[in-house]
Amino acid sequence: MQKKLLIKNSQKKLQLLLALTTAILIVYLWQFPIFGQSQSNVIVDFAAPQTNTNSVSGILHGIDPKNPPDSKIEPLQPKLWRAGRVDTYDRVVKAGAEFQLIVSDLWGYGTNPKGWPYQNYPAWEDFVRQLARQNKGKKILWDIWNEPDWSNPFWAGTREQFFETYKRAYQVLRQELGPEAIIGGPSIAIYSKEYLTAFLNYCKANNLEVNFLSWHELNDNIILFVDDHLIEARRNFLQSPTYKSLKIKKIYVNEIIGEAGQYRPGDILGYFYYLERGQADGACRACWGSLGANKVSNCFNNTLAGMVTPDTFQPRAAWWAYKVYADGARSRVQSQSDTERVVALASKSTPSGKAQVLLGYFDRNYADSINVSITLRNLQQLGIAPNSKVNIKLEKIPDNQEKAVEKPVIVKEENVSIGSGTLRYFIPKVALHEAYILTIGK
Repeated sequence: MQKKLLIKNSQKKLQLLLALTTAILIVYLWQFPIFGQSQSNVIVDFAAPQTNTNSVSGILHGIDPKNPPDSKIEPLQPKLWRAGRVDTYDRVVKAGAEFQLIVSDLWGYGTNPKGWPYQNYPAWEDFVRQLARQNKGKKILWDIWNEPDWSNPFWAGTREQFFETYKRAYQVLRQELGPEAIIGGPSIAIYSKEYLTAFLNYCKANNLEVNFLSWHELNDNIILFVDDHLIEARRNFLQSPTYKSLKIKKIYVNEIIGEAGQYRPGDILGYFYYLERGQADGACRACWGSLGANKVSNCFNNTLAGMVTPDTFQPRAAWWAYKVYADGARSRVQSQSDTERVVALASKSTPSGKAQVLLGYFDRNYADSINVSITLRNLQQLGIAPNSKVNIKLEKIPDNQEKAVEKPVIVKEENVSIGSGTLRYFIPKVALHEAYILTIGK
């Protein structure tokens, strides 16, 4: 009898321990998104404007003086264009974008007969001087060198030799263009606090300015860290009294989106969301090789870095992601998701006169799809009266890779009754790498 009682008491203790452990796990997992989470909850507040937000629509290369046609560029409303040629300057300015010139592209890296700049500094200085004189009067952001931390193919020297290369180019540009010229860098291939610190310390010690700070975010597996990098750099460099003499005014992530994510609309929206959250001053879509065995560079085939098809210039899913993003960039309102890999970019007004919520789901380590519940608050800010009906249209931008996408796919359109100004909307099975457009109007 005593033995049975001991066993019974032990069972009760085990049950109590399991119950306590379960309770702790429930509390813990409720606070943090878990692997394979089946639902994401998004809240949008149309009464809360998102201030200090810059559009991060921008492109690297992707055009010549004539192609693709303006009709494919204008809807994207680019704000920054990074180029290795000057003959596209007029098109870029006409499109409303700042023109950032990659000086090293024009020099030619290791293909220049005069070698690398550190092998012939007088030739490098003469080259920069002639380039400055030829383009005096143009509003150019002078980006001295592309990815000097990437030995193949962009830099063959030491870090210190790049710093010297920057110094000599900076001094020539100041002599030729005066104090108003905007000069910056270092446009490194990955974010590195250590590298940026060394570069800025060198510039400070040599009385140089870095009017814009720049690096690249090209790892599609760490999109979540883009805002962390921006916040850290802004705090430690742009806002730090230590570097006040450098006159850093802006931070550009002047290449974004890796090779795997280049066509994926969900991943693209992920970059946009975290760039905005980190308050980037501008960003440019990187260009990569096309898919398949016979790779063709999307940098120089006039496809807007792969956003439209070659020759016929039909839009791809990536083009639509950029287009709908640009539609709402000026009227951003606050949105939040309890799943970091599901992002929501909400806007009070678009060119159609309606509100918009963009949803993107990314990260290859998660489930193939996820359910999304959206709570739309303060709909009266859209001119929608309480206890009335609102028109809701849900469209999908499919992950079609290089295939043309004539237009987003309409999933559902309906008139929905609202109560006091709040509406809950459910979207089942949002697919990994895809994007959705929710349009709200009277």
